[in-house]
Amino acid sequence: MNARTTASERVYAVLLYAYPAEFRRRFARDQRELFRDLVHGASSTPALGRLWARVLLDLIRTALIERAAALRTALLRGATTSAPHPARSGDGMFTTLMQDLRYSVRVLRKSPLFTATAVLMIALGSGAVTTIYSAANAILLRPIPGVERQAELVDIERPHADGQESAVSYPYVQAMRDNVRSLSGLVGWTVVQMTMGIGGAHVPAGGYIVTANYFDVLGVKPYMGRYFVPAEDSAAGAHPVVVVSYGFWQRQLGADPHVVGRVISIGAAPFTVIGVTPPNFEGTLPIVRMDAWVPMTMQAVVRPGEDLLTNHNAGWLQMFGRLRPGVSRGAAQEEMAAVSRRVAGALGDLRDSTRTAEVQLYALTVMPPEIRSAVLAFFGVLLAIAVLVLLIASLDVAGIMLVRGMARRREMAVRAALGARRRRLVAQLLVETLLAFGLGAAGGLIIAYWGTRLLERIQLPAEVPLNLHLTPDTRVLAFALSTALATGLVFGLAPAMRATRTDLATVLRGDGARSGSRRSRARALLVVGQMAMSMLLLVAAGLFARALARGEHVDPGLDVTGVTTAALNVRIAGYDSAAGAGVFARIKDGLRAAPGVSAVAYAEILPLSMSAITQGITVDGYTPPGGRAESSIQVSMNVVDSGYFAAVGTPILRGRNFTATDGPSSPRVAIVNETFQRRYWPGRDAVGQTFRSDGAVFTVVGIMRDFKYRSLNEGPTPVMFFPFSQRWRAERELLVRSAGPPAAVAQSILHAVRAAGPNLPAPDVISFRTITGIVLLPQRVAAGVTGALGIVGLILAAVGLYGVIAFSMSLRTREIGIRIALGADRSRVLALVVSEGVRLVVIGILVGIALALVATRLMRPFLFGVSPVDPLTFGATTLGLLGVALVASYVPARRAAAADPANVLRQE
Repeated sequence: MNARTTASERVYAVLLYAYPAEFRRRFARDQRELFRDLVHGASSTPALGRLWARVLLDLIRTALIERAAALRTALLRGATTSAPHPARSGDGMFTTLMQDLRYSVRVLRKSPLFTATAVLMIALGSGAVTTIYSAANAILLRPIPGVERQAELVDIERPHADGQESAVSYPYVQAMRDNVRSLSGLVGWTVVQMTMGIGGAHVPAGGYIVTANYFDVLGVKPYMGRYFVPAEDSAAGAHPVVVVSYGFWQRQLGADPHVVGRVISIGAAPFTVIGVTPPNFEGTLPIVRMDAWVPMTMQAVVRPGEDLLTNHNAGWLQMFGRLRPGVSRGAAQEEMAAVSRRVAGALGDLRDSTRTAEVQLYALTVMPPEIRSAVLAFFGVLLAIAVLVLLIASLDVAGIMLVRGMARRREMAVRAALGARRRRLVAQLLVETLLAFGLGAAGGLIIAYWGTRLLERIQLPAEVPLNLHLTPDTRVLAFALSTALATGLVFGLAPAMRATRTDLATVLRGDGARSGSRRSRARALLVVGQMAMSMLLLVAAGLFARALARGEHVDPGLDVTGVTTAALNVRIAGYDSAAGAGVFARIKDGLRAAPGVSAVAYAEILPLSMSAITQGITVDGYTPPGGRAESSIQVSMNVVDSGYFAAVGTPILRGRNFTATDGPSSPRVAIVNETFQRRYWPGRDAVGQTFRSDGAVFTVVGIMRDFKYRSLNEGPTPVMFFPFSQRWRAERELLVRSAGPPAAVAQSILHAVRAAGPNLPAPDVISFRTITGIVLLPQRVAAGVTGALGIVGLILAAVGLYGVIAFSMSLRTREIGIRIALGADRSRVLALVVSEGVRLVVIGILVGIALALVATRLMRPFLFGVSPVDPLTFGATTLGLLGVALVASYVPARRAAAADPANVLRQE
């Protein structure tokens, strides 16, 4: 039973309390069993939604019928009983609630404009919150689809002291798996890019290399065929078998019912399909689309040129496991840390001082733990901003309810005169408010559905496509309903209390319209609250917009104009190092002859792509802070060829470039940047200096200008570059600088790749500027979201202010008429009224500034080059909000000041 089924059954069990107690006693168990069968038959989220719609309609209809029948039975029984007692059970409360609900429906239907306005406001606020929560739920909270008992699954991390991503060797995985007793299974896995050959066509695919117990530990049953067996983990290269995903089977294999036993190629090697995963399982990294799984022993075939199965110093695998029954995560972590220290010592893994044998266990989720905290913080900021919109909308609706309550004071007085208790009247008004908020939440779910559909279409320039499923589920439905209930209660109680606090004699004499205070403290608080929330919201939007603008104009030290990139991988096409080197050389020669091309180069990673590689080095005479002179230092690095510096527009300041003499058997060489020189050889020329890494000595032959290596907001970073001629890499980024049109450059790249490597899949050709745009993705998303929410919030606040001022003018019509009749200048009356509205706005802005000075400090990690207390943003927001407030106050005040005093007094 999966989490979706369990949650649905729990909700349905609660809803069964709508039936009378006797009915539940007789039929509740049968109803739950029937509902469980229906949920199991719902194969998708839309199907589950349709099922819930049918179930709710049927439940409401039949529950009302059974309640009515129970009520008739009770009345008949009461008529024959000499001493009837008042109903105090939950059934009586439910009957009262249904009466209030029916009455609320009639009241809201009689005021369609009020109802539509309130529902629309709540829908906008609730839609903003629900959309962001739905995205966060899918990326951070939703269980991995298709696995069993996910609470027992743990992500196993072996952290590095330098904060880099954790990865371990296969011998380490084997040793831990054989010695750890707190886990019923431990899995090693990694992702890999493949080229899969099907019927003569080669298609790129993402895949996993996994230990044979991968599916067993997850508890995933095959849709077709079988999964790996332990024997397929025993001999390197002896078991060329593959499990494909349900989606790949549908898209590329034509849903072949006889696919088990079919032979396809991965690179140049034939593999036999042994199984298909179920439709709802998409791997342990489901946010990206993966298509195939191969056993660990086929690593050297899938990644030719690398034999990692026996190398205990190669960190390339991630781990997860399943806790044994009764074992806590803390106890397992303690045992695994002790085992890890023994295993690392036996493998000689402690020679690298930047690594540790400690182990940390986390819940296994769709988001890797090394980026989970940053993503969680980002969604937290966006959700807080969306909550501000919901608060502004709720304050608007509270203001409308307050005005509506004033208009209904006579009705409340009549009902009170007929014997209704005040708490009964408050409950009735709260039911109306909750109904309006519930309808608004339903509208918010519709907005969230379409909003998440738009977000799912976002694709980043990456080798593996995103696989986002952000559509709201039952968890989001529960969140939206609970949010509507909470906000309805909070913002509906005060208007309900005020509307039922009446002087019966005064109201029934007909003086209720004028009995309200000229300056309602409640209305003033609503205006102040709206302006404070709006100020905070607009400041956040302004800061993100400023951060985005600053980032787009920062000098990265690179020239990305006219540079086009493409990711190449000769390994997945079956080329070894010798053949692959020839392919890379032919591609480069073919592009050099293309018109308009001025530079062609290769690099292991692209700068400003949020990717980084580090390598430990030691420098004679340099002592790291808090370390020993011989301690290893982690330094950012890249592997490039001699054309790289011209392609990215970063000149070599001193020394030389890489040359053809820097071959595999030549002395090791490196080029470093200015920061590298200043940090490790201050006051000296780095050219000719040496450092050590991986047992080799490297001589610095050139100094290049500093540039932003990983992100735009990083400080000065030491970077070193090594030549491809001394470090073979099968995966490379191609960079082509050309003055020609982008379409022509892309065609030239595709033609050169096809001509040089017939087995290579056509790469995605992307401009360098698009790649570097990923660096500003958080700011771009945040600026877009907060900007849109800021506009919505500002409109809602302006509407709320207009409504409060307009209502205030309606209560002061007589006063204004008398003032004008006695000779008061209309402009002075206008100024008096506007000043009252502006005074409230100024108070709200001051409160909002105080809140923003505290809250915006939480946004600091996402504000590139902008202070959280940026005076320009605060000043511009204040002026803009004051301008909108002046307009919202002026329009109703001008209408009131322009009224004819004779007509006003006659009407009064």
